[in-house]
Amino acid sequence: MNEQRKKIITSEIEYWRRNNLLPSHYCDFLLNLYTEGEAAGKETRNQASAGFEALPAFSLPKLEMKWVTIALFMVVLLYLAFHFTDFTLTMQMTMIGFLTLMFYVLGFMKEKSGISSHLFLGLASMLLALGGVYILGLYGFDHTEIVLYMVAACIIWYLTGILADKRYLSFCALLGLEGLYGWFTFQKSYTQFAWWQMEAFWLPIAILLIMLGLVWKRRQEKTSAILFFSGILALFGAEVESFFIPAADEDLLLYFLYIKIFIASFLLLSLKNFWWPWFSNQQPLR
Repeated sequence: MNEQRKKIITSEIEYWRRNNLLPSHYCDFLLNLYTEGEAAGKETRNQASAGFEALPAFSLPKLEMKWVTIALFMVVLLYLAFHFTDFTLTMQMTMIGFLTLMFYVLGFMKEKSGISSHLFLGLASMLLALGGVYILGLYGFDHTEIVLYMVAACIIWYLTGILADKRYLSFCALLGLEGLYGWFTFQKSYTQFAWWQMEAFWLPIAILLIMLGLVWKRRQEKTSAILFFSGILALFGAEVESFFIPAADEDLLLYFLYIKIFIASFLLLSLKNFWWPWFSNQQPLR
């Protein structure tokens, strides 16, 4: 093969590699085949020489506009955080609402895989919950109304996780809803405790979430994952809640925990091929 034709073929293979048209190891094989091993030796020499390039011990950082903007933004946020209580209530509400909305917009504008998207959506979700509770507390709302606000905040978290493909936000939303549900049942059961009533509060919720997770897998695998594991955690809701009630018998609580741990372990092991692909790209477990 003449040199001109060989050069055309190797440049075409390099183009395939750069644009991911073929896997890199296939491109290496083709290059070695057409250059008789010269490409591999050249690449090895280039990597070796690049690894031994001398780096300067000191270099001045480049002043980029985005880093200056981030630094100024952090300065403003720190100032507002330290002097937040000095502002009027109307100004506090305006700042919380503006920052929450801004962080949500930035979180959706950034790339889904970028860390900035996770950061902005996390900050927006925290501000939505904590800032709202703070404002409601200043206005003198009672616990029931604050809990209802948190229910609405958890629903927004759940929808945000679905729309932004951040399923951990949806999982946190379900855990938050379970915690708020536990608060309501705790208020009802604290003075009139009965084990059958406590289990009746939590077992239907756990069974419903687990069944939804199993049924939903064919439609939306990630959504089914958060439903399934939320249901597994809801199995222990009655025991966690009973731990803080003095009337609950400790020995009976321990027995129920043993039973629930056995049930959860049985479900996880028997359904291992169902949930394992959520955490690994490997073949199903045997």
